[in-house]
Amino acid sequence: MSVSIPLAGLTAVCILFTALPASAGELSRYREFTLGSSLATVSAVTRTSDRDLKTIHSRPALLQDVVWQPRYTFGAPVADRESINEVVFSFIDDQLFRIAVVYDRGRTTGLTNADMIAALTELYGAPSTLSDRSQASADSVDGVDVLAEWQQSDAHVALRRSRYTESFSLVITSVPLEVLATTARATALVIDAREAPAREAELAKKRVDKQREAEEQARRSNKKVFKP
Repeated sequence: MSVSIPLAGLTAVCILFTALPASAGELSRYREFTLGSSLATVSAVTRTSDRDLKTIHSRPALLQDVVWQPRYTFGAPVADRESINEVVFSFIDDQLFRIAVVYDRGRTTGLTNADMIAALTELYGAPSTLSDRSQASADSVDGVDVLAEWQQSDAHVALRRSRYTESFSLVITSVPLEVLATTARATALVIDAREAPAREAELAKKRVDKQREAEEQARRSNKKVFKP
């Protein structure tokens, strides 16, 4: 028996993923990427380099982001990545804990919130009821609404839309690793604040020493050639 799928919904499915529909047990995957993977594993697929890597904090845990824009990847373009504008891969101690995908607006023009939710429902099944945390984020100052989410014990998927640009994004998160990353970020901020005075004092000393050295160099140079 054939099943009729609305054209808009079918289009959304095609632009989001070209792989076979994922089961509920595959919330931890997005295309070729799996939560928990190493930086080297992700970079081998994205062909990103050190210039695409940003270290957010180095202690108490190493937190890093890799920004990938498929359209600017070296080599022959891959057709099924045309819907992606940008992906940010976030790592804690060399473990991928979040994949944040921003879709190209040109590829989602005309698609409604319901179209996008329907497309992801084809992949992940029916979405969960929005959690209190997601509902709160819809009213937060970041201007991003959570449209739908899928939850498991160790993985979470959220479909979001920016109120300002109206662009859609998909965020896939490892729940346990995100907890570690959130704790590490909070601790890193405490460490930075505690060490800020000493760090500022050291920078000020270096500026004074550099200025003194420059003045002394100028003195030596001028002393050799000055004629009264």
